[in-house]
Amino acid sequence: MADIMTPRDEIEVLHIGDVLRADVGNVVETLKYSGRQHALVVDFDPLGGRQMVRGVFSASQVARQLGIPLHTTEVARTFAEIEAVISQPEV
Repeated sequence: MADIMTPRDEIEVLHIGDVLRADVGNVVETLKYSGRQHALVVDFDPLGGRQMVRGVFSASQVARQLGIPLHTTEVARTFAEIEAVISQPEV
């Protein structure tokens, strides 16, 4: 996980069981609601009980395949994130 630029606790994670019951609209709304461009799909290893990555959803890939624009907006989740944005010098 050292090569991931998003902190682990900020990664949007969907369980494979939920994805199998969802349609594309559900995935799109989840990405929009979370303010993320990507969501990992995970399952649990029945033998080891650990999470395994089964796939990833990408807002840009979904948009390309549907032939529609799809914009997700990054959502601040902490006061520190809000402060970091508002304290940036204007360009």
